[in-house]
Amino acid sequence: MRTAVELRGAQGRLLLPPSARTIRWGSFPVIAGLALLVAWSGQRKGGNPAAIALPVATALLCVWVCFLFDDPAAETTAGGPTPLLFRRAVRIVVAVPAVTAVWFMCTWIGPLTGPSAAMTGSFVAEMILALAAAAVVVRLVGTGAGLIAAGVVVLVTLILPVTFGRPPSVDPARPPWGEPASYWTAVAVLAVLVLALAHLDPARARDR
Repeated sequence: MRTAVELRGAQGRLLLPPSARTIRWGSFPVIAGLALLVAWSGQRKGGNPAAIALPVATALLCVWVCFLFDDPAAETTAGGPTPLLFRRAVRIVVAVPAVTAVWFMCTWIGPLTGPSAAMTGSFVAEMILALAAAAVVVRLVGTGAGLIAAGVVVLVTLILPVTFGRPPSVDPARPPWGEPASYWTAVAVLAVLVLALAHLDPARARDR
């Protein structure tokens, strides 16, 4: 009899090809190229891309992540034996490394010398926020909800810092409230909680 780990491993290998096929890869090169272009534009005329350009590039990459759970095959697989959280985790494992690689390249453009602690904290927090927004909105309205989730990410990562920051800024090292470490940690923790709640599987709760 196979152990639970072996069973999940087998399920993961079976889910990997269909999960990879249903991710919106067609738009990824466009978003990735646009993010790199924005980061490159920020260093022109002596500018500091870390202050505005890189945060905008990060938000663009997270917007693409907002469509990750907009899976046309979700209704077909919902009644299967594999938990919702596991099915979503496979999609995350496939897509997030590609986004991370592009973001890492953005942090080496122009005068930048790699990701700082504030940059990394903001990227991780915003990525989890994008996943949480995608999961919540898809659960509420079904497929086709990526644009709504993207609006949530833009609101939290760009509009609120400009509105409430003193001075207005989207620089991850100058958050609207508190210190960078505490601010991005708080965003990440709240996003993790929302993500966990959004991935509770109602069908499995009824089966217990």
